[in-house]
Amino acid sequence: QALEARETELVGQAEQTAQQKLKTLATQRGGFELQLGHLRSCQDFVEESQRTCSQGEILRMKSPLVKQVIDLTGSFRPETLALAEQADMVFAHSLPGLVKTCQQFGKVYCHPVYPEKCRASGEGIKVATRGQKVAVSVEALDKEGEAYLQPVDSLRCELVASDGNNRVRGTVKRRNQNIYDISYRPLVTGENQLHILIEEHPMLKSPFTVTVLPNFTAPTNIIGDLNAPYGIAVREGGEVVVAELSNHRISIISGNGEKKSFGTLGSGPGQFNSPEGIAIDSKGYILVADYGNHRIQQFSSTGKHLRTVGTQGSGPLQFQSPVSITVHPHTGKVYVAERDNHRIQVLNSDLTYSSSFGRKGSNNGEFNWPYDVATDRDGNVYVADSHNHRIQVLTVDGVYLRQFGKQGEEE
Repeated sequence: QALEARETELVGQAEQTAQQKLKTLATQRGGFELQLGHLRSCQDFVEESQRTCSQGEILRMKSPLVKQVIDLTGSFRPETLALAEQADMVFAHSLPGLVKTCQQFGKVYCHPVYPEKCRASGEGIKVATRGQKVAVSVEALDKEGEAYLQPVDSLRCELVASDGNNRVRGTVKRRNQNIYDISYRPLVTGENQLHILIEEHPMLKSPFTVTVLPNFTAPTNIIGDLNAPYGIAVREGGEVVVAELSNHRISIISGNGEKKSFGTLGSGPGQFNSPEGIAIDSKGYILVADYGNHRIQQFSSTGKHLRTVGTQGSGPLQFQSPVSITVHPHTGKVYVAERDNHRIQVLNSDLTYSSSFGRKGSNNGEFNWPYDVATDRDGNVYVADSHNHRIQVLTVDGVYLRQFGKQGEEE
């Protein structure tokens, strides 16, 4: 009975509000029609005078007619055409049929809180760490952007992984009158979508793109030792892949401290002679700059030998002391820093030859023992030009852009 009474009250209020709005709009329309009638009468009089009066009579009537037209048009302002009332309506929760019908034409909010005005803040709408709890704060606001002080009936969040399958529900706790704390614990690294729904409607800027980082804790129980680790790469899931120069092997270390290694000293497939550079490509393959064998080797994610490219020399697909290797984030091409050839050699993603740039020297775009190569998010190439004591920045094609650094010890 109380619910029926409340429904009757809400319907009565809505009808009363609607009637008042219709009355105001009808008055406004009447004023528009009266003004339009005056304009039409003036127009008809001018047109009739032009047809029936002589030129002299028209000239005598010119001044009063012009004044009348100016008075009429001067009283008209375009902004008066704006509706005097906005067609806001309030629907009771117990009218699902009416709400469903209205949703075919737009959005219907059955609650004073306004999802598209509500705001979210906190680290958790941008970045998180796999397995670690992260927090988000939500500010509940009404349609005027003012704090909504009553409890929100429905507020929920869900983190969806990029594959659309892995979903994590967050927990919600009301901190004070209009502030709510949300926490969630992501499970999948990479870009995730954080959906925050208020009264089953997305809030402002939802879904948020959250970058989930691997959770790597430095292991304390590594099985075995490391001997002259020269190259390092971190792959998805937090595993660390290390090139051990003096052990002539590659070691894969998991987040819980387990280590597995592959490779021995030698020049055969899967063997190494002082490996230095290491990288992970888009397929998860391990690429190794096999320094002493003057070649590049490719392995599966588990360490199975896949292919070897390169011989000693200075031509295409020849290497002289390759010390560093990186994969371009946009093209997938492989950049190899050759110390003794004083150049960067570029391979396609299938390890066929693409191009090379650089030669020995100290001018722009020249190198003297380049020892490392990397790329940024824009695709620019950075080279550690060791004996020139500088860092050079080049385009993806090796065109010189700028440099920084000089020999010295100052900070």
